[in-house]
Amino acid sequence: MTKPAQTILSSPRFNAAHSLSLSLAILSTLCSVSAYSEQTDKERIKSLEQRLLELEQQVQKKNNQSSTIAKDGKNQSSNSEKVVVIPKTTQRPSHDFEAPDKSIVLSNSDTTLQIGGQIWLDAIYNSGEMTNRAGFQTSSIAYENNTTKDNTLLSVGQSNLSFKSYTPTQYGAMTTRFEFDMFDDQGNADFNLTHLWGEIGDFGAGQTFSGFMDINSFPNILDFWGPNSMVFSRQPQVRYSTAVSESGRIMFTIEKSASDFAVPKSSTKADYDDINELPDLTVSYLHSGDFGYIKSAMVFRQLGYETLSTKDTTLGWGLNISGAITLTSADSIKFQLAHGEGIGRYVNDTCCSYYSDETGGVDAGIDGNGRLKAIPVTGGFAYYNKQWSKKWSSAIGYSYLTIDNLVTQKDKAIKNSAYSTANLIWYPASQIKAGVELQYGDVQSKSNLEADNFRVQASVGFKY
Repeated sequence: MTKPAQTILSSPRFNAAHSLSLSLAILSTLCSVSAYSEQTDKERIKSLEQRLLELEQQVQKKNNQSSTIAKDGKNQSSNSEKVVVIPKTTQRPSHDFEAPDKSIVLSNSDTTLQIGGQIWLDAIYNSGEMTNRAGFQTSSIAYENNTTKDNTLLSVGQSNLSFKSYTPTQYGAMTTRFEFDMFDDQGNADFNLTHLWGEIGDFGAGQTFSGFMDINSFPNILDFWGPNSMVFSRQPQVRYSTAVSESGRIMFTIEKSASDFAVPKSSTKADYDDINELPDLTVSYLHSGDFGYIKSAMVFRQLGYETLSTKDTTLGWGLNISGAITLTSADSIKFQLAHGEGIGRYVNDTCCSYYSDETGGVDAGIDGNGRLKAIPVTGGFAYYNKQWSKKWSSAIGYSYLTIDNLVTQKDKAIKNSAYSTANLIWYPASQIKAGVELQYGDVQSKSNLEADNFRVQASVGFKY
């Protein structure tokens, strides 16, 4: 007799057989799906590998095209494929960051534009009467008490912005540099043009560092102003610079002149007009090697003045020896020694004394015989730089300046000054630096008035 269907389905024998068959069917299906999935994944990986190889070949081809453009200065491919590295411009070490180059290729042009700069904050505390609030300028220390009111200052004056360009031409690479900072000696942010410069091949014109100075010898300090004896000037000029050997380079410049007359005791600055009939001329030679480099520079100037009844001129000249000596991979010495007659306008302290409105400058003055004479100036500095590690460095040094005053100069005319600093700088990232610096300076006048100032400065800078 046939069993009812419900009885058959509920029997143990039927349930076991059915379950086994069903399990085998499901397992077979899963294995088929798995095999198909595995095969599909292998095909996808193989396809991606082939696509990656094709992309690598395309990138290599474009890199080869870009290298040809940079080497020959000829655009053999579209602007989107062109890669040009703009030569690095010289600047003081504290403003030199390990930041990546950022360039924009201008459409329908062979010109590459580079934009950069920094945001910088100085926090300053003074113990003395330094009237240059944002820069440690020893000739700005006042001899009188209560000349300044606040001992502390926050300044963003070392912030700057630059635009640089590179254009290949048949005469060589044409480069331009337009740059300004925000420095104001009272700590206020103000636009201050620093560079407006162009070069093509060995020729250059515009405003930039004087040929008589050496910006590469500027020590790695946080202070904006720099050593009191530092030859430092940016001015309009025409320049020719060329290599004479693998390690030597010579440079000639014709630069804007600005005679700075020292007013005699019995007169006021309004009684005299400076004469600038001829430009300043400079010539320099740079020798570099494994030891570092040494630069020697000379300047020749015509200095003069006139009044309602008198006119006189004289010759000014100067010699500046500077450089950097590499001691080890982590140690170096930077130095400068300058001497001359009538070069006061080129030197940090003598160019801008706090009392210059009263005493005039220190380029030239009237001697005991009533004749115009260029005033002798001598100064020098030496700084030791130590790189403790990739993230820490220090610089310590001393600078001295002396002026051989004329007997007719006023009592508050600067006679000599000294400057010294020591710092510790931290580099937490490639585009950030921060540090603290101790600064001390003193100044003495022709009549032996003396004043000094101690300053603590903490700074932080961000490169963009």
